[in-house]
Amino acid sequence: MTPAAMLMAAIGLLWVGGGTIWLLSRRSYRLWQVPQFLMDLVGFPVELAQAWFGRGGVPYALLLPNMAIFGLFTFAPMILNFYVSGTAGASISLFDRPWVGWDNYARIFNCESIFRPSTCGNEGFGYWTAMGNTLWFVAFQVPIMCVAALATALVLNMSIKGRGFWRAMFFYPVMLSPVVIANIWEWILHRRGMLNEVIGGTQGAVADLAGLNGFDLVVTVILAIVLVVVMERAIRARGDDEPSLAWTGVFAGLFAALTAWANPGSLIGLPSSLWIGVLVGAALFWLVMSGHRLARPALVAAGALAAVQLLAIQFDGVFAFDNYRPINWLVTPNTGWPFAWLVFVFCWSHMGFYMLIILAGLQAIPRDLYEAAKMDATRPVRAFWRITLPLVMPTMTVVIVLCLIRSFQVFDEVYLLTGGGPGRETFMVVQNIYESAFATNTPAYGEAAAGSVLMAVVIAVFTFFQLWITRRQSGL
Repeated sequence: MTPAAMLMAAIGLLWVGGGTIWLLSRRSYRLWQVPQFLMDLVGFPVELAQAWFGRGGVPYALLLPNMAIFGLFTFAPMILNFYVSGTAGASISLFDRPWVGWDNYARIFNCESIFRPSTCGNEGFGYWTAMGNTLWFVAFQVPIMCVAALATALVLNMSIKGRGFWRAMFFYPVMLSPVVIANIWEWILHRRGMLNEVIGGTQGAVADLAGLNGFDLVVTVILAIVLVVVMERAIRARGDDEPSLAWTGVFAGLFAALTAWANPGSLIGLPSSLWIGVLVGAALFWLVMSGHRLARPALVAAGALAAVQLLAIQFDGVFAFDNYRPINWLVTPNTGWPFAWLVFVFCWSHMGFYMLIILAGLQAIPRDLYEAAKMDATRPVRAFWRITLPLVMPTMTVVIVLCLIRSFQVFDEVYLLTGGGPGRETFMVVQNIYESAFATNTPAYGEAAAGSVLMAVVIAVFTFFQLWITRRQSGL
């Protein structure tokens, strides 16, 4: 018999034997009370804890095993990690590791400036390069994740058809293994993957269409009709004096795309006009959202400007994909695509978890508040800013903190998709710690431990700052 089996047998014997003696010494049972005796035997530990610690101490007694396990596998490794960060050598045995104090931290900080990793030593260069990439990843990923999770939760909280199905579909990627997720997106984003096949398969057909006589005119008419319909919906969607925010958002997106295609900035030597369209679209969205009196005239002016740009577009140039070559989206350097796809894949795989938390917060908001707002003719946008967002903000704080911590810990998807490349564009701090400790012939456990301590400090600073800001806004 194995030691584990012997331990389980001893625990069972003490439970059944000790519980039987305990119960029979304190109360008597009739033959027909055997089921009651069995139930009392099941609850024997609770009764014993109550007898030893009193009624008030029972919760703490029941938490004691869990806290012991938590301390053994969480707090003890944390303390050991602090100790290891002050030692050197390649031995895994604590007694064979010489104490070096702050030397591991000094090697990491051996830089002219930590904001320029090229001025650091080998240890500092790897660590601060990875930390910089991680901070950029967090700066992009956390806002995108939180906004996407909130928007998805708002939609799935409505009375829509198949609501349970859509909730399950958005949560489904959370249950997948990171290895499975990485393999799926590797197949999609590879040079011969699905994305390149779709783009490459359509380039010939679109190029042929662009060469047909009258194609420019047909596309111009279709886009003009779409713009007119969307603008009309934005201005008169509800038949009242205030434009529709949702249709304004659609029009702003179309206007930004149209500006990027027409590229009016080329008249003054600008390489791209996308940012012009984005700024104008954002301004339109803000005017409508704030209920500004210039919202309607601004929409009409933007519609006229869109018509002018539409007439200026050369569609044979826009739809000429003859020069397209398949791209390996994950290894092409100096393009930003590997980093952007990592942000997207991470959001896709984890958004369902945060969406579920926000959805629970939304369902806890009393319906009476929305009914009162509806009776006062409150716009949905105003109800969101004045009712939904303030009441769901405590839940959003939890989501932001959890997302922040998880973003700093990103490793699986990055290691499997890009391996930290191309070059060191996606080299994250957890990968640096892993490679320092386990990926070399002479493992540097001390430097890896020191790096993990510094990472914990950075996470703690961001977390406490977020909590402090939230409490100030809540007036606590």
